[in-house]
Amino acid sequence: MRKIVNGFSVAAIGIVVCLIDVSIFAQQSANVDDWRAEYSERVKTTIERRLKEKTNFLNDVQTTKPDFIVYVPQVNPEKLGDCYNDHFQVFEGLSGVLFATTCQATCEGALDQHITFFRSYDRGKTWSEPKVLAGPKTFHSNSPIASWGFAMVSKSGRIYVLYNQYQEGKVSTNRQHTGLMAGIYSDDLGDTWSSPQLIPLPRSSYDSPDETIPTEWVVWQHPLRLGEHGKYLVGVTRYVAPQYHDKCRTVTEFIRFENIDDDPEPKDIITKWFMTDDKALSKGLYCEEPSIVKLPDGRLFALMRTGIGYPCWSVSEDLGETWSLPEILRDRDDGRPYLHPVSPCPIYDWKGETSGSGYYFAFIHNRFDFEAGSPWQNRGPLYLIAGAYQEGARQPIWFGEPQLFINRPSSNSFYTSMTMIDGNPVLWYPDQKFYLLGRFIDESWFKNSPELSVTKDDK
Repeated sequence: MRKIVNGFSVAAIGIVVCLIDVSIFAQQSANVDDWRAEYSERVKTTIERRLKEKTNFLNDVQTTKPDFIVYVPQVNPEKLGDCYNDHFQVFEGLSGVLFATTCQATCEGALDQHITFFRSYDRGKTWSEPKVLAGPKTFHSNSPIASWGFAMVSKSGRIYVLYNQYQEGKVSTNRQHTGLMAGIYSDDLGDTWSSPQLIPLPRSSYDSPDETIPTEWVVWQHPLRLGEHGKYLVGVTRYVAPQYHDKCRTVTEFIRFENIDDDPEPKDIITKWFMTDDKALSKGLYCEEPSIVKLPDGRLFALMRTGIGYPCWSVSEDLGETWSLPEILRDRDDGRPYLHPVSPCPIYDWKGETSGSGYYFAFIHNRFDFEAGSPWQNRGPLYLIAGAYQEGARQPIWFGEPQLFINRPSSNSFYTSMTMIDGNPVLWYPDQKFYLLGRFIDESWFKNSPELSVTKDDK
């Protein structure tokens, strides 16, 4: 049997419903031997394939035309499981240093899934080697997996990294999503880190009726200072326990972090959760992975992926405490809906994370097969849609025609982030959930977008 991690401190238009193979959602075994057996062949074939491809990495990494190369996997299973790199979150510290976290493993959900940390002192030109912050370092480690790290920086410069910490033998539906909220911090730009502590995680009516089984949850974007008084706010996907799968599979909630700027110990971080239980945002079976931008009028706009064939949006008039019912994303009011499977569809403010500039860009696959029987479809070519705020419109952001951004035939799963470098927006993305890259989003993407419509007083 594997050991439990020590060192934690605990503080007590219409909806199209697709037919889905329910076996996909069967509860995964909590037995570690079953887990290892389930992944053994996949781990072996993944490493073999990547080792064969390794001689072409330097050519292949240029396929998506990156301006920054953060990390090309070494594919050294004896050193570190890194054939899978996901949830790539780049953020800036007070000193101007760039930092990044990612979720890394040999295969997604394998026994070596862990949180890594990178650092750049030259505005993204060169990056440090990955440093493991939480979770196992190899497939055969005795440490439980850690997943889906996200970071916040306090006003003093303290870096917090929070993540989903799996608990031995406790699974709701999926191992890598079921866990407690753990946190660590660094006061020296990531050189050293505190011991992990647990952060109180409120239960929901969607959680397992067995209270020994943790919540199943994921935060996929890094929190932004969009909440009340500039507090960090982020959307969260809450997965519904198997007992309630006849209702839905996922819902969207929101977390505000109340005291990060007081530099608390992780166990003393205070959170407020909004849109929980029957107030959670839902749209068909899936409503998940929200990303948030600020509108010029001060409202917040969230974009979410669903299983109905289209992304959906919602707005908040009170800085993220309450949200409108999700609506299908269209190019404009009563316009053409954008097709999209269950796949990431992030949205960003082109002028900076919290600027409320009125100019935005998002990503869609621009296709969906309603006859396929499942909303989980090929994540093929990815398209950028550029948009602008429209004062008085029902859908406050209108978008232009989809523009081809990445033309890989599959595996374009964009768990991304954005920062500004010298006044220019950079999208950071995990190409094929493998290479970690960055790319400038310049004005050329906005040539065919709707014009900004906003009064002088709102600017």
